[in-house]
Amino acid sequence: LCLKMLKIKKKLLVFIGFFCSTILISEEELNFQNISIQSDEVTINEKDRLLAFKNNLEIKIENYIIVGSKALLNQEDEKLEIYGNPTSIQSMNINGEAEVLVIYPNKTIDLIGNAKLKKDGNLITSDLITYQINLNE
Repeated sequence: LCLKMLKIKKKLLVFIGFFCSTILISEEELNFQNISIQSDEVTINEKDRLLAFKNNLEIKIENYIIVGSKALLNQEDEKLEIYGNPTSIQSMNINGEAEVLVIYPNKTIDLIGNAKLKKDGNLITSDLITYQINLNE
């Protein structure tokens, strides 16, 4: 049973990775081809063009790792919303957390609610921090 669940998760991860990368590509050239979303539960709503992820959520975009409790990928609004208590984002150069992270196709990320962002030893705190994702970090 455990091996069967792992195989299902791997297949779902490949499908979701492909699906998500095509969703996040807009008119602008994006380098989000290497995105993976892993969670214990995935719900697909084709009518509303939504993917919902719950429990043990880990998202990898290039060198960024995002951890939260649930996420919504909305193809209509072209954004990925990640919720947690808190949600965190890390790369080699940044360490951030907030109640909600929203990632947009133009490579910006909003950290919303009790937001903290530490980069190169500098700490910023606010209710809203907008950060431009640098895929070379």
